[in-house]
Amino acid sequence: MTDRLLERLDIGLLATTASDGVISDVNDTASRILGRDRAALIGSRLADHLLPGDAARLRDYHHRQLARLPPGPAHAAVRGRAAGEAPEPPLAVRLVRPGGSLVPVLIVATAVPGDDGPQVVSRVQDVTEQEQANRYLRLVLDHSPVSMLLIDQSGRSVFGVGAHTAEEAAGLAAAESASVFEVFADHPQPMAMLRRGLAGEPGARIVGAFGRYLDLHVMPIRDPRGQVSLVAAITIDITERENARAAQAHLADLARQALVTLEPAVLWRRATAVLAEHLGATATLHEVDGDTGALGLVAADGPSVSRTVAAAVAQEALRGPARSRSATAGGEVDPRQDGWFTLAEPIGLRGEPAAVVAVLRPPGAAGPPYTSPGTVLPAGVGAFNDSERSFVAAVAGVLGAAAARFAAEREIRYRSQHDMLTGLPNRASLLERLRGSLAADQRAGDQRAGDGEGLAGAGRTGIVFVDLDSFKAVNDTYGHLAGDALLRTVACRLRAAVRPCDVVARLAGDEFAVLCTRIESVDTVERVAARVLASLAEPVTIDGITVTITASAGVAVSGPGLTDPDRLLNASDIAMYAAKRAGAGRCVVHQDWMRLSAGPAPLSPAPPGPPPG
Repeated sequence: MTDRLLERLDIGLLATTASDGVISDVNDTASRILGRDRAALIGSRLADHLLPGDAARLRDYHHRQLARLPPGPAHAAVRGRAAGEAPEPPLAVRLVRPGGSLVPVLIVATAVPGDDGPQVVSRVQDVTEQEQANRYLRLVLDHSPVSMLLIDQSGRSVFGVGAHTAEEAAGLAAAESASVFEVFADHPQPMAMLRRGLAGEPGARIVGAFGRYLDLHVMPIRDPRGQVSLVAAITIDITERENARAAQAHLADLARQALVTLEPAVLWRRATAVLAEHLGATATLHEVDGDTGALGLVAADGPSVSRTVAAAVAQEALRGPARSRSATAGGEVDPRQDGWFTLAEPIGLRGEPAAVVAVLRPPGAAGPPYTSPGTVLPAGVGAFNDSERSFVAAVAGVLGAAAARFAAEREIRYRSQHDMLTGLPNRASLLERLRGSLAADQRAGDQRAGDGEGLAGAGRTGIVFVDLDSFKAVNDTYGHLAGDALLRTVACRLRAAVRPCDVVARLAGDEFAVLCTRIESVDTVERVAARVLASLAEPVTIDGITVTITASAGVAVSGPGLTDPDRLLNASDIAMYAAKRAGAGRCVVHQDWMRLSAGPAPLSPAPPGPPPG
């Protein structure tokens, strides 16, 4: 009855001798699994029906079962095992059928005593369908961003599928015989979560491992007694999503800084740092000289790279559209950098770039190690992918908008500080420089007084106020275009006549001024004024017409009562009017008796002394 019952239950059973593993009995179900009839199986060695490696594992498994068999009656052995020992898990092996096909099976073996000596009775279960399902599961997980891992209390992997990288796959294979905490010791954050999982604490967070962003979920699995026996770890690779988020955050931050940053160099440095961090590469930014087209390196970040290489990559971007290329293409760069991948984008208007940003990465480049959940891991190594190229282009777009703003602000500042006809500083600019010079004089004087030297010999500031004589006649006779040409010539002659440290400005109409800083005496300023008047007295040819003009100059030098920029400039203006009263082409130095509130200049020269009463 027992035999008939076992046949009906469709359970594969076979018995082997303990001494040599010879099959002594087998039921129909086991025969069907092995693909041989009972007569052919009985008397053969079970090991002959397995792959060599599986045969060795089964032999060791049987030896462990036999070692558990105590002396005495069979029922006592069974009773002792049930009461005091936990059964071993099933052994997975592959049986070889006639023709060489393999059948995956699970074997559960029990050693029993017998009249002719101990035997091993094995239950054989065909798990072909389960194995097929596992293969399909592995295919799905191996081609998806999801991986699964089961570890026991010893830290060993009992199941793992869907590794994200070759490094992780090798580690999981090693963890089948060693603790994951040893294999992955250099990944402390996920290992800490697994330890807490073994202690019964579930968890979920984004971690960095194997150069990727992983969404890790850890779930304790409890046995019927409520004890944690296993921990399931499920990870989803979200690197692309996190890199996209990081790219958006970087672009938003750069856009904000592009709106408020006053100095281009600050924004350039920030942009190269962002590119180097996000792409795990070297980033450089080169400004383009508008006149010569020459490149100047102004910012760099990431691993060191030859300036020649970086400049060549940037120069290539000016000659054609940006693209990912090998740095050795066309022989444009240092051959010692063979194999580097590069990407470059012009910054600014098409055809008139203000700068060029370049990114360089060697084939095996890797970004900095992961340090915290906020750290951006490199999106990849070697050649740039589409998202990386889009990121560089977007950064260049933000910087291009900022470059346009910087250029507009420079133009506004220039126009606010310069005369558009002559290119000279205007009155506002002159007063600003004059104010700075007077403040420097004051600091120098205070320093010398503190050193016990008194004020003697302290630097002073001088002004030469220049007004053209009879300029209105040129305008009326030859027209305003000729007058404008004359003013431009005057500006050139003034710049040529003064010292390199002097500043020439156009105040208004035909009025000019020369700022002389850190002078020791009035004589210095008078010599400058004399050269100015002499240079302006030379004939000027305008559209084939030669005209001769003269100018009047007034000199004022800072000192007691003349420490304010407006008052000092006004004093030189009064001195200039005194010069005009004395006759064209004259120069007069301001004297104390000349009042800042003096009215219109008289037609005759001013008296040499103070006016009466």
